[in-house]
Amino acid sequence: MFATRGCLLGVVLLSVFPAYSQTSNPDSSSQQPTFRANVRRVLVDVVVTNSKDEPVTGLPQEQFLIFEDGKPQALTSFEEHAGLPDMSALQAKLPPNTFSNLPLAKTGDAANILLLDALNTQMSDQSYVHAQMIKYIKGIRPGTRLAIFTLGARLRFVQGFTGDPAVLMAAVNGQKSAGNPQLSPLLQTSTEVDANARMVAQMQEMAASTGSAQIQASADALKQFQQETASSQTDARVQITLEAMQQLARYLQGIPGRKNVIWFSGSFPLSIFGDFSLGGAEVMRQYQADVARTANLLTAAQVAIYPIGAQGIAVDRQYDFSGPQLPKIAGVKAEQQMTQYQVNDLQAGSTERNASFAAMDELAKDTGGEALYNTNGLNDALAHVLNHGTHYYTITYSPTNKNMDGRLRHIEVKVSGGSYQLSYRRGYYATNETFVQSAQSKPTGDPLRPLMDHGTPDSTSIVYTMRVLAASPQPAAGAQRAGDNENMKGPVTRYSVSFNVAADHLTLEPAPDGARHGNLEVTLLGYDRDGKPLNWMVRMLELTLPPDRYSVAQAKGVSFSLEIDVPTAAVYLRSGVYDQGSSKAGTLEIPLAAVVAQAIGPK
Repeated sequence: MFATRGCLLGVVLLSVFPAYSQTSNPDSSSQQPTFRANVRRVLVDVVVTNSKDEPVTGLPQEQFLIFEDGKPQALTSFEEHAGLPDMSALQAKLPPNTFSNLPLAKTGDAANILLLDALNTQMSDQSYVHAQMIKYIKGIRPGTRLAIFTLGARLRFVQGFTGDPAVLMAAVNGQKSAGNPQLSPLLQTSTEVDANARMVAQMQEMAASTGSAQIQASADALKQFQQETASSQTDARVQITLEAMQQLARYLQGIPGRKNVIWFSGSFPLSIFGDFSLGGAEVMRQYQADVARTANLLTAAQVAIYPIGAQGIAVDRQYDFSGPQLPKIAGVKAEQQMTQYQVNDLQAGSTERNASFAAMDELAKDTGGEALYNTNGLNDALAHVLNHGTHYYTITYSPTNKNMDGRLRHIEVKVSGGSYQLSYRRGYYATNETFVQSAQSKPTGDPLRPLMDHGTPDSTSIVYTMRVLAASPQPAAGAQRAGDNENMKGPVTRYSVSFNVAADHLTLEPAPDGARHGNLEVTLLGYDRDGKPLNWMVRMLELTLPPDRYSVAQAKGVSFSLEIDVPTAAVYLRSGVYDQGSSKAGTLEIPLAAVVAQAIGPK
């Protein structure tokens, strides 16, 4: 029915899989570019909602207008993403140890990432977010898949994309997550802020009572030092946050489609496309190049940021009884002093909150997301984001301004035929890395490689089932290992993996002899709990289906089997099928705990 032969990709993956790099060494003889290098296009994802804040679907291309720096642009492509069809269950119950990448529930056509920020969030607010995450996961809608990252001194990967509530709960409660709130070394606590203010106030009281100009000068110097320290800490948070956003964009760039980064934080010291920055104009000038680089990476990865205020409903410090004591000012009556202090404190609190909310709105507007703040229903806010961010339109255009000067270009999208609210990224920096080619040659490296990272959402362009069983009998000690990791050590279990691929998802070309021919790439990869690859194999399958077998394949699918040795430390098995004729792929990742009890039990 088919022939199986080894592939040099297995040797290439030996050095590539342990890293997140997606580079390869293409065969120069096979490179046949089908596009001109100077053809560029800008991609924009647009979320459209109505007056009830509900996603609007089914809009035609003709209703969309796009402008760059006020000049109309011609759309080169248009696509609606409104989720996959409802599939409450597979058509038939799968046999034991058999799995499918066919979606079991309606899911949005986007990847959703939770970013739990300890760098820019007070510990008390981190605890509140953690409690809200637990509440949300307990009632998570079937089919919702999430990945989890944390931001502290650096960006940390916690959990790959999964819809399993138990796995998500373990991740949120784990050592590497927000289950253990972290004290940010670069964010002053309210106690520290109050202590600093009280220290300055005491010196000012002493200067007022004694009339000492020297003490007043010392108070002014102390206050300036405190402001410089706070500015330096904000500066450092901006730098770390920018680096984290760049790393996250690089990780997400290999995943097709829109990515919604749901960022829980107490403050957002970052702007992408505007001149607004909590760090001030000096910080903005200092990091202008990093800001532009971050914006370009987020743009290329189709990332929309949804900032969510971690503090819930903001309360004025006037009503926080743990706040500082009222400073005493000589010669001022207590009643007058109280009134003046309350007015000043309320104004300061309002200014601080408005600045924070403005930063969130700016960040969301820049990237095509939506900011949610001043609410105690964080789990409801999360559900809102997942509903909005999975229904969107993707449009592209080739800009009429071909000058690559690195400057910010402003984007405006309009939709005719109704009163709609639009969310989309509002600009881009005109550099070459911002653009995608209008037509691409077939990939010269391994086409499955970007889809095989642990936790990457399952691809469903090719639907298949996979039955996983421990081989019986197991190979003898010292037998040749099944797989391409030549450095694999320790005890292993050999698994037999049987595939069944829907024939109508494959390109099977007819030949003069009446047979149908096709070519598949099939990959198997075992990961440990931390996402480290332990063993892998890549095989090319040459399919030859005579007329009688082709009719059977149309009814029952194309079947084939592979064997792979997986170390006992492996926790996940990921598979991938790529059809070279159509350039479509399907992937599926399963926890081996779901099969190991039956797979290695008595037969």
